[in-house]
Amino acid sequence: MKIPSDEFCRSLFEQYAVPAPIRRHLAKVEDVGTFLATQLVNAGVDIDVPLVAVGCRLHDAFKAASLEALVPRPEWGYVPTARELEVWKELRSRFAGLHETIVAATVLREASYPEFADFVAQIGSTGNPTYLTERIELQLLHYADWRVQFDTIISFDDRLAYLREAYKTKWIDRGESWWEDILHEEKELERRLFERLPFAPDDLAAAMEAAVAAGDHTSRA
Repeated sequence: MKIPSDEFCRSLFEQYAVPAPIRRHLAKVEDVGTFLATQLVNAGVDIDVPLVAVGCRLHDAFKAASLEALVPRPEWGYVPTARELEVWKELRSRFAGLHETIVAATVLREASYPEFADFVAQIGSTGNPTYLTERIELQLLHYADWRVQFDTIISFDDRLAYLREAYKTKWIDRGESWWEDILHEEKELERRLFERLPFAPDDLAAAMEAAVAAGDHTSRA
């Protein structure tokens, strides 16, 4: 699979004026995804680490396209620039109603990364979570993303509780039993990912900090 280069990613971020809070989120998700992928490789699991890293880096790059408004967020120290607002309006006009990962996949496909585009598109399968059963790189991308609230690592339980409330209108008509099934599947994913790791899910942030302190540069945290 042809994977976008670091140079391409930087160029994409500049071309589409990706807001700083989104960039910070992507950087932290990449930290988590890369660290977990590398740790699993060390445990003997066959994983394409660069695919995980770049997938994490780009999966939410077009988050702005899914936002109904791009407004100042004082709690993040963020005020949108004129250029960011201009690009946001262009994206909303072209991709109205589409999930951000579908937008990213469209742009990546146009940039001659068709297989990678298909990979990223699967993370946006709302209501049809193929990422739970597809290749492990996709599972890691999904899990890393859901462990990061804005740009902070939180427990999976806390993140799931947040998502339950934040997106309640999108699932409530399916009934509580549907959400409980999703919760069970997500927790099973976490169990499978960590069963070969030397630390527990709640110790993820500490394990990453310890790796950095020990000079292990496979984690950028």
